[in-house]
Amino acid sequence: MSIKFTAPTNLANLKLGNIISFQGSAANEIVKVELIADANYKLGEVSVFEGNWTLNYPFNRPGKRRITANGFNASNQKLSSDAIEILLVGDKSNEIGIDVSNHNGNLINWQSVKNSDVSFAFAKATEGITYIDPCFSDNWKQMKAAGLIRGAYHFFRPLRDANEQAQNFLKVVGKLELGDLPPVLDLEHYPEEVEKQWQQIDLDERIQRVQQWLDVVEQETGRKTLIYTSSGFWKTYMGDTQVFTKYPLWIAHYTTKPQPLVPANNWGENGWLFWQYTETGSVAGVRGDVDRNRFAGSFEQLLAFVKDSFVA
Repeated sequence: MSIKFTAPTNLANLKLGNIISFQGSAANEIVKVELIADANYKLGEVSVFEGNWTLNYPFNRPGKRRITANGFNASNQKLSSDAIEILLVGDKSNEIGIDVSNHNGNLINWQSVKNSDVSFAFAKATEGITYIDPCFSDNWKQMKAAGLIRGAYHFFRPLRDANEQAQNFLKVVGKLELGDLPPVLDLEHYPEEVEKQWQQIDLDERIQRVQQWLDVVEQETGRKTLIYTSSGFWKTYMGDTQVFTKYPLWIAHYTTKPQPLVPANNWGENGWLFWQYTETGSVAGVRGDVDRNRFAGSFEQLLAFVKDSFVA
């Protein structure tokens, strides 16, 4: 009593504006198929003819969509389901995303977030050598279910063993999937106790410890890590070094100006890739203020970045 998609293929890149032809097969008992997008939006339904079905649908917004095919018998009883994800490529110049932690609570409606023209999201996973964000597990699962491109970050504690911190992150996040963003290392001097910790070690030691975390995580995940930081932190505590500019930059700078301040000679002349431009944003599905971010490119370029983040 099975139902299967035969087209398009899972994770296919499809051009926004084209009519997408969803096709599949179905067992003899199945007489009707309905298609659902992102868990709750019905695209339509169609009858099964000689074990095959086809339903055409146009989309008007770029992003990732999870499409579920449900098969029903003559009594309208659901017998079987199959699901694929498709990637709709559009022309928007800057994709929008958010990042969350336990400070945003555990009642985030990720489907509402996705419906608010948000393409990607980062969630805090770990901090130091033992801390696990209590909301991470639910956020991680629900971001995927909503069809968001998801990422996870680790908040670095400078006086804790870098290898143990990396292991904490790796254990909690587990195996990253093909469509996930690469890991993120969060380097900052807030709150005050963390700033005091950075002050207890010199620049060479700071660089060495950061590099150790990056090396361990890259070796285990096969992905080149993103670095999250601010211009103020980087100049004050990392000596404005360009040692790490081979890693993509997620810059924090809350401003209404068209571009953020970027340290380390515009990050080795590479510029920023993600920009956290406000900490007082609002998005449907999240109660209260939330960090909002821009990606330096279109949805198609975001997908290319995810693909290219794998280490050769």
